[in-house]
Amino acid sequence: MVAVIKKGNSLSRSLNYNEKKVELGDAKCIHAVNYAKDLERLNFYDKFRRLEHQAALNENVKANSVHISLNFDPSDRLDIEKLKKIADTYMQRIGFGNQPYRYTSILIAVTRTSTW
Repeated sequence: MVAVIKKGNSLSRSLNYNEKKVELGDAKCIHAVNYAKDLERLNFYDKFRRLEHQAALNENVKANSVHISLNFDPSDRLDIEKLKKIADTYMQRIGFGNQPYRYTSILIAVTRTSTW
């Protein structure tokens, strides 16, 4: 597995990027963590408001979003449950486990409240 991490300063741009991937059929949203609603009931504004609220908790953070892509060898046969487990473990280990995040296939959109 190779992780590619990009910092951003636009929550809406990061979220729109992922939403567009889903809309075009290039990705599927398979999991949403630390939101008030189940994945099936979340709309764009629910996601955006939650991320925006979380980002506002630390005014010192300049880049308020992170885009993470977890990339696997094409020969890896990973079902959705395995991908969820990998992403959850990854987010816990990098210290973002309590942040709201969602992933499309294995693109992870998360807000930053730490200053790393």
